[in-house]
Amino acid sequence: MSNLITLTEMDGEQRISSELIAEHIGTTYKVTNNLIRTHKKKLESLGELPFQKAVGERKNLAYLNEDQAIFLMTLSKNTEQVVKFKYQLVKAFSELRRKQAIIDENHAKVGWQQNRELGKLTHRDNTDTIKDFISYATAQGSQGYQDNGYKVIGNLIKAALSIDNRDDIDEQQLHLVATACLICDLALEHGMAEGLPYKSIYKQAKHNVELLTSLAMIKATGKKEAPTSEQTEGDLDNAD
Repeated sequence: MSNLITLTEMDGEQRISSELIAEHIGTTYKVTNNLIRTHKKKLESLGELPFQKAVGERKNLAYLNEDQAIFLMTLSKNTEQVVKFKYQLVKAFSELRRKQAIIDENHAKVGWQQNRELGKLTHRDNTDTIKDFISYATAQGSQGYQDNGYKVIGNLIKAALSIDNRDDIDEQQLHLVATACLICDLALEHGMAEGLPYKSIYKQAKHNVELLTSLAMIKATGKKEAPTSEQTEGDLDNAD
């Protein structure tokens, strides 16, 4: 069992499932669910208490917010395993608040807002170009681009820039994303205009975006480090 606690977002709020709690404290989800139902009124006074069936299973799991999870843990005997889980639980929600504070701080900056809007405009243009490239690749015999084209190109940019979520990045990174989208667009458009094979066009777009990343890294650190491209190479294989 992993020591990491994975929280689940529900209606904009991070929660932890009764099954995950049970796994970490050494019991079953049924025992944990029974404890939750016994103290349901108190738990509901701390917020909504949703139950949902696990995907592909018949288990009906409760999803607790931070206050509910901490209260539930006060009802458990302080074994070494339970104490360890309590510590991990506090850390998980604390780390979540820390990350959210950084996001909120970034979002409040005028520069971040301006670059986010620039990114939206660039993204719309990038989407139109990707649409053309999907048709181009499909016409050349690609079996996967019709379904995965947007994801493949999106992953190319995210992997090169080591970005998972655009809302979690600072204004400088937002500007870099917008620039990367533009560079990718130009490579795709130029390749299609030249009538090049779609795989060659993809590789050129990836090379150009990774070159941008390398230059940005040199400027920031003074050290050149080649970005990893394993993920984007895999995406190309999946789109063939």
